[in-house]
Amino acid sequence: MKKFNKEDAFTGLEAAIVLIAFVVVAAVFSYVVLGAGFFTTQKSQEVVHSGVTQAASNIVVKGEVYGIKNASGNFVDFLRFDVGLAAGGLPVDMAKATMILSTSEGVQTLTKGDLDSMPAAGSGMWAITETSPSSENDEILKAEEAMTIYVAPNISVTNLTPRVQFNLEVKPEIGASLGVQRTVPPSLTNVTLLY
Repeated sequence: MKKFNKEDAFTGLEAAIVLIAFVVVAAVFSYVVLGAGFFTTQKSQEVVHSGVTQAASNIVVKGEVYGIKNASGNFVDFLRFDVGLAAGGLPVDMAKATMILSTSEGVQTLTKGDLDSMPAAGSGMWAITETSPSSENDEILKAEEAMTIYVAPNISVTNLTPRVQFNLEVKPEIGASLGVQRTVPPSLTNVTLLY
């Protein structure tokens, strides 16, 4: 039978201590990893819920976008289009919406006004002119309602002449933005369909 000396026993004790240390370190590491995983899952849920809320309040263009030309007939004075809610969308306060018009020439943020107080052309303003018959004559866009929007671009910043492409971004207070991208056709009539 083999005899054990003190050094063999001490080496076994060292190995046991190292093994216990590895187990303790692994337990702490796994706790940290699980905690980070739970935190990440919680943040992911918040992002998903926020995304669903924003996607649920999307506004859409109902129908076509029209350009109304100026008196001389060489550029578009006003843009006219109808907006409504996407299916299942939450109400949107259009009075708090922001509109940004951009072309290759420049970018302008349009200010909200009334059609009665809006100057003819080149004002850099937008206005809600009509609401659907079922609406309550407020500026809150609800399900099955539509609003007619007039936009008067500032012609010194973005001149909408024939063959010019533009992007009109409608940003509601809450929810995803609506991008309206159109091109002014080569020939203008009093009221021109923009494609």
